[in-house]
Amino acid sequence: MSIPDPPDAVVVASVLGGATDHFSILVVRYEDALFRHARSLGLDPDTASDMVQDAMVRAWERLGECRDPVHFRIWVGRILRNRCLDHLKRASSRRNSSLEGREGGQGHDLSAAFAEGADDVLHRQALSAAIDDALAGLPGDQAEAFVLKHVEGLSYEEMGALTGASVSALKMRVHRARDVMRAHLEAAGIGSM
Repeated sequence: MSIPDPPDAVVVASVLGGATDHFSILVVRYEDALFRHARSLGLDPDTASDMVQDAMVRAWERLGECRDPVHFRIWVGRILRNRCLDHLKRASSRRNSSLEGREGGQGHDLSAAFAEGADDVLHRQALSAAIDDALAGLPGDQAEAFVLKHVEGLSYEEMGALTGASVSALKMRVHRARDVMRAHLEAAGIGSM
């Protein structure tokens, strides 16, 4: 019989109580979800990884400021989102002021979350490419909402707490993203979502 993982609030309390090594439980628990969120905002894998590490360090440093440890995931998600958006603004400013005007970006690489059940490697590769293309074609707020809802499984209330957007706005973003994704996948001959 295994012992269930302790809830976030218990882990936060133990870290604040001096068991600092318990913070690694939170890192392991959320680093993959945070990485996917950073990628949904348009960051390349290396930058997304850096942003996740930075968000976790900031969460560690400010853990005493987490007013609702039950919702640690949302709190650290807001830290990450703010760091990513700041990074994207700075990168956009640098790109706009650069005379070279080179386009960067690696697109989105979240297809593994959708391709898990595919048996055929070719089908999985086609699905992966179609999802990457569809996500890359979405406006940033729609891509983020789609990933938070359908990949991370957050409720609309949790998404609102994370992004600061209203539930109705988030529902509209997810709906529009789903429509675009469905149309793109159907056009690619993959089927519908």
